[in-house]
This record gives sequence, C-alpha cells and structure tokens, in this order.
Amino acid sequence: MILQFVGFQNSGKTTAMEWTIQILSEKGFKVIAIKHHGHGGPPNSLVKDSTKYRDAGAIASIVEGDGVLHLEMTQQHWNIQKMQALLAFLDYDLLLIEGYKQENYPKVVFSSLGEDHDKWKSLFNIQFTIPYCKNLEDKRKHVFKVIEWLEGELVKKEK
Repeated sequence: MILQFVGFQNSGKTTAMEWTIQILSEKGFKVIAIKHHGHGGPPNSLVKDSTKYRDAGAIASIVEGDGVLHLEMTQQHWNIQKMQALLAFLDYDLLLIEGYKQENYPKVVFSSLGEDHDKWKSLFNIQFTIPYCKNLEDKRKHVFKVIEWLEGELVKKEK
C-alpha cells in the first residue's frame, strides 16, 4: 500500500509521518518512508565518503556500519515508480511518501495558515485533508484518524 502526505512547508507532514511510522511499526507493520527534498539541491549527506564518491561521479554509493545501510544514488530523474522498483525486494506493508504531490497515489493533504486552497484543485486521489491547527494536540487527532484508516486497510490487505 502507498500513501502520500503532501502540503506546504511547515504544515506538519514530517511530524505526521513520524507518528504514523511509530504507531504502525509498534503494531507490527513494516513501513518504508520516502521524502522528497523539495528545498533545492541534494539533501545533506550524513556520510562524508558517500558524498565524495557522488561528487566524483559515482551513480551509486553504499556505506554500511553497525547494521545501517546508507544508499545514495544519482540518476537524471527519480520518480516514485523507480524508487518502488528499487525497494521491490524488501518485504513491506506500507510505503509512506512525503511530497511528490503530482503522483496519483492516495493522498493526505496538509493545510497551512493562509494558504491558497486553489493550489490543491490539481491534485488527484485525496483521501483526507488535515486542516491547519494552532495546537499540536488538535493536529494529532486528525492524523490519528488517518492512522486508524491505514491500519484498517492494512489489516484487510493481510486477509
């Protein structure tokens, strides 16, 4: 199953992804997360050698340490289908995607304060809309409804 979290910067997507991953993982579901780094340039790299290899022209660099695998790959264009193909050998229940709003997977749309809602008219497959919330507890209530729905869908899929 695939679900996207989309919205403007600082609308709560990352926090919601963390809650969703934590709760569903604790319930035994295997979750993979993909985040679109939409702020320009490549994401900050955690491994210096990996960055050196990439800068030298390698299209893939893998560094392993203490059971953690850091994979960095460069390709002219990545889309969800290519990433999903790369992950196909893994046994997972849910692929959570932050961003890539033009993809046609089921979506949760997060609103920001004062945003132009007309921008969402071009989106497809919206399952939930999370309103702007001043307090985190209100946001959490909305996100937990999504998590409950996801859990139900994942349980149906298992049967």
